[in-house]
Amino acid sequence: MSNRSIRDGKGKAAYKRKRKRLLARVRDEGLVCHICGGDIDVTLDRRDPMSFTADHIEPLANGGDLVRNEIRPAHLRCNARRGTAADVAIEAWGAS
Repeated sequence: MSNRSIRDGKGKAAYKRKRKRLLARVRDEGLVCHICGGDIDVTLDRRDPMSFTADHIEPLANGGDLVRNEIRPAHLRCNARRGTAADVAIEAWGAS
């Protein structure tokens, strides 16, 4: 899926369903940020640096697919710092 397709919304509804299922698992199973290993508070505002976000294993900027790509839970800050890096060690930035 090209970046243009992502902007145009193709697959967005399927991605939202996938993200919602992951959020439920974080809430129910206590999944942690795959980057730093810290707990994720799902009650935080989505703009908070420590809020939940779904991180694509293969970053979209590197050709990852919006829907078919596997996603993992991460803090917004950790995901932003990771950027387009393929993968990072859990201790890369330390648990916060």
